[in-house]
Amino acid sequence: MNPEDPILPPDDEAELEAEGAVEVEGVVEVESVLQVETFLEADAADDEGDDELPEPVPVAPPLAVAVTGAVREAAPARKAAAPRPDLTERREPLYRECRGYRLRLDPPDLARLRELAGSRGKSDEEIGEAFFDGQAERLAASIADDVPAPSEVRVVVDPYSRQAFLALENRIRGILSF
Repeated sequence: MNPEDPILPPDDEAELEAEGAVEVEGVVEVESVLQVETFLEADAADDEGDDELPEPVPVAPPLAVAVTGAVREAAPARKAAAPRPDLTERREPLYRECRGYRLRLDPPDLARLRELAGSRGKSDEEIGEAFFDGQAERLAASIADDVPAPSEVRVVVDPYSRQAFLALENRIRGILSF
């Protein structure tokens, strides 16, 4: 060992051999852990002439990272839900039989029903069926005295005034507020 500082490695191989470490054909035999550390430090000192990069200094991870621009995160997994309704416009009329009348909602009238509260996310057919469920009896009763059964009656909807106009051929036969 170095007499000035017992922790520093020996200056040459003679000191290393004097301390009990012997190298035999590339294998070093040592008697204590201190000798292993001393040998490794001495071996590292011999390689100082090489153009090696110093070992990286461990750095703590950053606490926050500033990001500029658009950042895309993975979308959260969706729960298995019922299939989405078909929200395309219906191309054929929707019919409902009531009191001998065949009530008809044409596609433009079904589209107008989308303006009513509670129709968001529903298909035209669902909206029309819900309308008929709530109003078919009232619609049929309002024209019972004026229009003979069986007849096909067109239901024209005005969602803004919340009125339904009942037309037989080209004449309005009844108006009902809903």
